[in-house]
Amino acid sequence: MTLFFLMGLIMVAFILFFRASLFHFIGENNRFVLILQNTKWFQNVWPAGLFLFVMNTILFSSTLLILYLIMTFSIPFVHLFVMMLAVVVSIVFWMSVNKAWLNSNKNRIKMAAIGSSFYLLLTFLFLYLYVTIKPFYPGEDTFMRALGISLAMIVTFVAWICCFVITGFAAKTHHKKV
Repeated sequence: MTLFFLMGLIMVAFILFFRASLFHFIGENNRFVLILQNTKWFQNVWPAGLFLFVMNTILFSSTLLILYLIMTFSIPFVHLFVMMLAVVVSIVFWMSVNKAWLNSNKNRIKMAAIGSSFYLLLTFLFLYLYVTIKPFYPGEDTFMRALGISLAMIVTFVAWICCFVITGFAAKTHHKKV
């Protein structure tokens, strides 16, 4: 599990480093991008930021629900694929939001800060849970709970960075002139 977690962090680092070349996978004529571009409210900082915030909430909550159902039915190893799929869907969504933004780069950063703050708030929530952890009964070892909360803190912090970087900074794609 630790190896899988480390590989995921390395993969996210590569995605952030090579994000400009990954933006080619989201075409200019992407239906979702065109819908957002043609929606007047999306080019305003606050509604667009709140849209990103709500969509991050929906993506995160639906992933948690699916993971809970998988745990309930005790299906082994499927949770790993669900988590990978959640990361891929989130990154594609964030790239689409980036492509759909037609306003200024200054406002793009504001929109990204508003939308990605969902993950920052979750990070602070997990930090609070970690700091205030108490045993449920006398003599209980809280190590595994603390480990889980620590991993959740790392995941939400990395998600905050990724969301902010991918949505907040314009994709610098340079085309060769022939």
